[in-house]
Amino acid sequence: MGERRFKFYRLAKYPTYEVLMEGQIASAGAHQARLIEKFKKNKNFIKHQFLTLKIVFSFLFVFLPLIPLVTYMEITDSFGLLTPNSIPFISSLMFGIYFIMTFLYMLMFGMISTSSFMSGNSFLWLQTLPISKKNLKKIAFMTLFRNLDLPLIILIVSFPIFMLIGTQNFLIFLTSILVSFLNVLFNFCLLVLIGQKLSFLFSESKGKSKRVNIVRVLTMLGYFLIAFGSGLILTFGLSSIDILLENFKTNEPPILFNIILSLIPFPFAPGYLLSLSSIPNQFPSVLLLSTLIGITFFIILIWRLYMVAIHALRRTISTETEIVEVKKKTVKVEVKPKSSIRAYLRKDLISATRDIQSFMFLFFPIFYPLIMVFTLQGPIIGGVASVEGILILWSIIVGVYLFIPPMLIIGFLNIEESGSSILASLPILSRDQAKAKIVLMSTIQGISLTLTSIILSLITGSVLVLFLFLLTLPIAWIFLILMFEMKIRLFGQMKNKYILEELHKENKILKWLIIILSDIGLYLVILVTGSILFFSFGIYITLFVLLIIGIIGLTGLIFIFTRMFPKAEKLVDYVTGGFLREHVNMSIGVLLILYFIFLFLAGYIGYPLFLLFQNLPILSFLSQFLVNFGIFILLWFIIVPLGLKLPKKENFKDFSQTINLSNIKPLWRNILLGVGTLLLFGLSTVILGILLGTWIFDPGILIRNLGWLFLISALIPGIWEEVAFRGVIINLQLKKFTKNTTIILNGVLFGLFHFVNLVWGRDLYSTSMQVIYASCVGISFAYMNIKTGSLLPSMIAHYLIDSVALIFSNVRFPNIVNYTIFQIVGVGIIPMVLIIIFVKLLVPNRYPEIQQS
Repeated sequence: MGERRFKFYRLAKYPTYEVLMEGQIASAGAHQARLIEKFKKNKNFIKHQFLTLKIVFSFLFVFLPLIPLVTYMEITDSFGLLTPNSIPFISSLMFGIYFIMTFLYMLMFGMISTSSFMSGNSFLWLQTLPISKKNLKKIAFMTLFRNLDLPLIILIVSFPIFMLIGTQNFLIFLTSILVSFLNVLFNFCLLVLIGQKLSFLFSESKGKSKRVNIVRVLTMLGYFLIAFGSGLILTFGLSSIDILLENFKTNEPPILFNIILSLIPFPFAPGYLLSLSSIPNQFPSVLLLSTLIGITFFIILIWRLYMVAIHALRRTISTETEIVEVKKKTVKVEVKPKSSIRAYLRKDLISATRDIQSFMFLFFPIFYPLIMVFTLQGPIIGGVASVEGILILWSIIVGVYLFIPPMLIIGFLNIEESGSSILASLPILSRDQAKAKIVLMSTIQGISLTLTSIILSLITGSVLVLFLFLLTLPIAWIFLILMFEMKIRLFGQMKNKYILEELHKENKILKWLIIILSDIGLYLVILVTGSILFFSFGIYITLFVLLIIGIIGLTGLIFIFTRMFPKAEKLVDYVTGGFLREHVNMSIGVLLILYFIFLFLAGYIGYPLFLLFQNLPILSFLSQFLVNFGIFILLWFIIVPLGLKLPKKENFKDFSQTINLSNIKPLWRNILLGVGTLLLFGLSTVILGILLGTWIFDPGILIRNLGWLFLISALIPGIWEEVAFRGVIINLQLKKFTKNTTIILNGVLFGLFHFVNLVWGRDLYSTSMQVIYASCVGISFAYMNIKTGSLLPSMIAHYLIDSVALIFSNVRFPNIVNYTIFQIVGVGIIPMVLIIIFVKLLVPNRYPEIQQS
């Protein structure tokens, strides 16, 4: 007899795998093609999935009995402090939480496979075999058992074993066995009945009506509420034991209240039975009687559910067919025209509600921040006691919204893979598709941030929190739209249009890394900017500036969207890419913004290294230097030439030739120009310093107090400012302007960029002086670059002026007027004139390498 049952158990392996496969296909929805491809490539895919799921579920079920065990230990420690009526009430309440948790976890882990089983599709092929109905039913029962065998066994056994080990009480152990068996059987019967009700919701052939769609959405919403709610219940249960014990030390619940609760079959009657077994001879006999009556009701309820579940299983594997006569009748179909964007919105929403995987991308971005807020409610209330605490809370919440755009984009763009062959044959405008995606994703993110803002405002009792987060909404949309446009740009670029599908799948990990790092970099810049504004001007100015930043950023991204997805009438002559190369001023603006952002990143990333090695100054300096140098390599040697393809669309070797980085010959002349520029600069500053003030010659300034490290740090501006302004930007300017105009504009732009030093706390007057003389020196460097056709001499000169020239400009002035004249004339105008004359004399006209476009 046992051998035959084992035979049925082995045969049940095949329908079990089919049930799992059907459940995964049903829950895959828009991603079914990709899942089926995995099935074809790996024959053991389902088997491995089956074993993995059972092991994971069993592992989680092993630790669930910690709730009743912790409850028992806490109550045991408080026996002398609690009244007789308080002990069964508190312990039964906590045991009830455990029973509810087991039901929720079983429902969450077994709902999909059970609903697939109850559809009966997995037994259609078995019904064609010469197998009797009796044996077919046995195989069906074994299939359902095999699907959940290990988790069910673990759930039944782990609870009594935990209680025996923790309590060393044999009576509690026997009671736990009875209660555990009844609880698992009750949960199993409910799971079968719920699976039967839900089986048709995952079938596309049965889910066409609006009512069924609503039920499907509510069902999947309930599924995720169970998933997240179970975690909250577990957290609440473990954290509330001490609170309950403290409250009921003096406040004893009435005996009638305990009697009423003990009569409720689930979850209180089993909880009271366990509670009374832990305190024998310390409770009223009437409570024991009511508990036994409640357990009797529970057994009757289980028996009734068991019979209904058996009947449902028999109907699942039955082969009876019903013939229904269908009368012909005239059906009027009303065709309502919709705009393409509304049609795409409807398509995406319906697709997202047909499977759990896609529905997750609707549910998770909205409710995850709320769950996080409720979970951290205590620290949040304590953290907003000051305005600084509100700023910290803002930085954390905005950081959370960095993770929502990837979920939305991956989820809703992958929906396009469903039916892609049909869509490819239609006259679809990518602009409408993309606009519908942005509208839907922005709405979801807006709802999420608005709900989070309202909840945070209610929790903290601060209207300022509400305004802070609502005014941050444009910045959250910037994260989303920037990531969306970068994803389309890297994966969906064609010659004459951009598409939403992934066309270029090569280097996928690297591309996503670039996208995510770009968003993180933008977040850090906004965070640092907001912090500086807050500590400098206060919270209200910060709110206003953040709103302006958000509006400007959104405007720029919307403009980029209109360029990537032009209207239909402009598609005839449209060619993807090249916008920045065609619009010089726009490309220069983008480069300067990126340079500013990466300057921020360099300081922000290097600061932790400073804290880490603050007792080792040399190591701290070198680590920060290497990080900063690497960041600028990423910007000017990877992002600009290979990502933005500026100043031309070319490989890195050609890029280095275009910006004159590889043009170093004649080497002697270029070195002479760099060193000679330093001498001319020193001559001017020394003479003007003597005339206008007191010039001090002190070479030791370069080496005292680790001053020699400045000789290393000066390499960063000496190299990368020249690559930026005299390498990339000057080549862009030569496309639009004459050489003379380019020289002047390049120098002035170089000087104006030094206004960024205001952000690092430098005063306006000294920064303005720096802008003036940097413009003059920049003009001479631009002339040197165009005249020589090499970036090397200006690099050498720039580095030497930033480092060694300190010994020439060590001057003390009697008044501000002399200082101003020295900065403008001695450091700016005279060196500019001398350097231009020097270059003109040393470099003949046959050397220019850069040609005007």
